[in-house]
Amino acid sequence: MLRRSHLHAGWVLANHILVSFHVAFISSLLSIPKGLFGTKVLGFVFTSYETIVSAIFWLVSFHIGIAVHELGHYLTAVRLNALNEKLLPEAKRNISNPLFLIRAFFLIPYGRFIGVKKEGLTYYPDSPFNLAVAAAGPIFSRTLALIFLPLAIVILTISLIAGIHGLTYPGRICLGIGIVGLLDFIFADPGKYREFVEREKAAKVKAERISTAGMRWLEESKKLTRMMIEKRIQEVPLDGETLKVPWQFRNCGMGGRHTEKEYPESNISMQEMMFVPLCAKDYEEAQMITVGLQTRLKEVIESSEGARVMGIGLEGGLAPYIAKEPGDLVPEQRMWRMAVQTIKDLGFVPGKDIVIAFDPAVSELTHAYRKEFNQPEAVGMYYFWRSEEKVVMSRDELLDLYKKAMEEIPIVCIEDGFAEDDYEGWKMLMEEMGDRVFVVGDDLVTTKDSMIEETADRGLINTALIKANQIGTLSETILALLVTIGKGLEVVVSHRSKSPNDDMEAQIALSLNGMGMKCGGGANTERLFKYGAVIKIMKDMAKTKGLKGEMPESIRSFEDKLIITDIIAYEEATNAGIPTVGVEVYVGVKESPRFRKVFKFTGSTPLGTSAGTGEAIHLIDSTIERSVVVEEHLDLFDPQPDKTYRFKKVISEKDIIARNDPDLNGLWQRSSRYQGKGCLNAVDNVVNIIRPAFVGRSVKDFKDLFTTDRILLNLELKTAKERGKLTGEETGEELIEIMQRKGNLGMNAILSVSLAVARMAAHLQGEELWMFLRRGLKEMMAKALGDESKSDLPFDDLKNEFYQYAQRLTGEGKKLYQRLREVSDLYRVEG
Repeated sequence: MLRRSHLHAGWVLANHILVSFHVAFISSLLSIPKGLFGTKVLGFVFTSYETIVSAIFWLVSFHIGIAVHELGHYLTAVRLNALNEKLLPEAKRNISNPLFLIRAFFLIPYGRFIGVKKEGLTYYPDSPFNLAVAAAGPIFSRTLALIFLPLAIVILTISLIAGIHGLTYPGRICLGIGIVGLLDFIFADPGKYREFVEREKAAKVKAERISTAGMRWLEESKKLTRMMIEKRIQEVPLDGETLKVPWQFRNCGMGGRHTEKEYPESNISMQEMMFVPLCAKDYEEAQMITVGLQTRLKEVIESSEGARVMGIGLEGGLAPYIAKEPGDLVPEQRMWRMAVQTIKDLGFVPGKDIVIAFDPAVSELTHAYRKEFNQPEAVGMYYFWRSEEKVVMSRDELLDLYKKAMEEIPIVCIEDGFAEDDYEGWKMLMEEMGDRVFVVGDDLVTTKDSMIEETADRGLINTALIKANQIGTLSETILALLVTIGKGLEVVVSHRSKSPNDDMEAQIALSLNGMGMKCGGGANTERLFKYGAVIKIMKDMAKTKGLKGEMPESIRSFEDKLIITDIIAYEEATNAGIPTVGVEVYVGVKESPRFRKVFKFTGSTPLGTSAGTGEAIHLIDSTIERSVVVEEHLDLFDPQPDKTYRFKKVISEKDIIARNDPDLNGLWQRSSRYQGKGCLNAVDNVVNIIRPAFVGRSVKDFKDLFTTDRILLNLELKTAKERGKLTGEETGEELIEIMQRKGNLGMNAILSVSLAVARMAAHLQGEELWMFLRRGLKEMMAKALGDESKSDLPFDDLKNEFYQYAQRLTGEGKKLYQRLREVSDLYRVEG
């Protein structure tokens, strides 16, 4: 038996042809004159003029059925911006031209129309799969059947009852077109119409249950942010502590620099729109909710006129193109409304179950303005460079955009709402919204202790974004976290756009019970890896309660024999394909070659697409140090402000080959890898400079994280000196600045080692990395308070006491970050 599911692709069209044929020829029996019978009937059907009429009816039915069905796909693909992007501009220009549509109608069935492909008996629109587009063909065919079948019945009934022979012909052609349309509705694109209708109906039913009438988001946001500070999705009581998981900031709508190279057709200039699930009972449910939200947002976009999803961005969120609606200044506004509709379509209450966070990253909009209008010193001007209608906004207009958005959308967070040097904009944002939303500094503070304190004291932020790779060691990250605690700021721990599979961010967020963690959307394994780490840790802690027993003497004596036997480094891939530095630290038994690798600990560093001015430097191979080769061919290089060099942009491989210097050619080849973004120089720095300072040393030397990072920071200074970058006249602050920038060894080399050694120290003391980091936070707070015994206090109690201490320092006109640097002794210069 032929089932409906068998009628796909060519079967549908073959059935289409046969039905057209049978309807055309069998219906000719209605035109048989009275008195004819037997062989005369067959002769009439197959040898009379009716044969020609029936053939014409067959061709017309076939043509109209195909043309209308495929026009449904095509027109919907154009309306939804889902057509092949190369064909879309011309199609949108011509879609309202009747002559263009007539041409499409006549050419489609023969595979001659650009935009509808024909392979054998299969037709399909030239577009990525979109359920709304797939359902449109059956909808057009249904409309065809609804028009022509009733018309055929009426005409044929009148012709038979009234005996008007001439009416049978229009009745027959209507019958053929109607039946073909009906069968195409039922069998062509099987299930797509039903799937689309059921999906949209279910969403509509859920959305209708959610009433947001009269809700004022600006008033509700104050309650929401307070709740997010005081509560978490999950909390686990431990041995004298409480472990709290951070709220998930899930990047599901992406734009700006994070999609510019991958999807240049996207018109969203602001960088991130995030969902924050508040109703989840644990991290696993939050992940499920995020997947549902991102999937439905994709459906909403793809079902909306003038909108399409270009693909998945670097951080696992959707990269869309969205046409503005009347009243919109920028396309982002419509995307934000789509996000609210998405929440309602899944049956959640916006502003209660799910809220929204923004990371506009508008420093990039200022950079775009300066470049477009050749005003390199401009401050407070913003250029939405990716929209078709380029929009320029002042800081006042940008603030008005945020205020207008908060009247319609449940926003709880605005990160990088103004450029990193637009201090007036930040001040205005805090004055208008600082008591209602998390005003988050990222490019503004770059995880630097002094910048966090300065911006907090100036009232520019109430929340700091923490990215360990912005500062470059875990110890310096701890100092930054301590300043946020002392200044009463909230913390969101963040990933970067280019990331390896490493859970560093999750470990840092858990170490201080951070308010939030942003590690991407519902896709991309390297993002889910970080959220998954929290799930695993919470399950383990719920079972063990974090109890740490006394180390048995037999194991303690074994620990005395453990040394770092080797450190290897390599380029490790990130989700963007651009590599970072990966490190493995091996621990073995002293004087026992057989047990040289008893333990292995890893570390790998993320890197960002957009970066703040003060960030630690991710060292890439196109940055070249002065050498004999450079000196011999100095005319090929451009000197840089940091006393490094780069090949001049006008230089080509032909110029290099002409010099006939193997060393120069090798330097060119290395600096050209990954378009200059390889990091073999940083890898070499780990192997040749950092490794000798650690291999052969007892693991017991590194129980204190600050010891590890002090070694690394001094190696950075030593390397700068050996390369002639220090004059010997530098002040203490200038030396600290060099250590923080890490422009010689590279942040990617230093942080990867810092992370791997920290994992080693934690493991060999029976701890998770987050426990080790929390212990470091507590010890530093206790030292700052002048009473190291206070490190035994519960973490939250010690935080409160430390905050009070920091407030007293501020009242005395003293700097907290200077006190922390003093007690940590992190930047002590050795030698």
